Amino acid sequence: MLRLRDGAPVSITDGVGRWRLAAVNTGSGSFQIEPTSVVQTEQRGAEVDVAVVTPKGERVDWLVQKVTELGADRIVLLEAEHSVVRWKPDRANKQLQRLQRIADEACRQSRRVWRLEVTGPVQAASVLASYVVAEPGGRRISSGDTSIAIGPEGGWSAAELELAAGRVDLGPNILRTETAAVAATTLCVGFER
Repeated sequence: MLRLRDGAPVSITDGVGRWRLAAVNTGSGSFQIEPTSVVQTEQRGAEVDVAVVTPKGERVDWLVQKVTELGADRIVLLEAEHSVVRWKPDRANKQLQRLQRIADEACRQSRRVWRLEVTGPVQAASVLASYVVAEPGGRRISSGDTSIAIGPEGGWSAAELELAAGRVDLGPNILRTETAAVAATTLCVGFER
């Protein structure tokens, strides 16, 4: 906001599909945003949910940012049998708040009008029946795949694979967790938008 000059055009949104154009006004010595157009409404398409086993370190930040920019609607953080990262309950709340801030900033940067929601962590076994899982040898992603789960670096356990709604393949290479989340989002959003 510090780089914006008086009269600079901006777009503003409420995060639930409504937006409008506005302009910066610094004439009275304070920073104000004044609407310059009527409110527009963007219809929401099929929602794309990405459930992902939390990767290590700052990779989760990058994952949230890029998946938001690409157009997913929800990120559900998972704990799987082979998870490396397991947040304690007191830390999980702080991490979720931080990741939601990252997602909100990515929404603003990419001019999204629908806010992405970050939730979790939840046990993978409790949600896999609602998701297809990314797994080598699975079928190709199709237009009906709007909920996809990305496993840990060690892969899904046999029991977790049995719980999944299906298996999809993301290509010939084994991808890092965060790269797989970006690839899956790109493919799912491409079908739905």
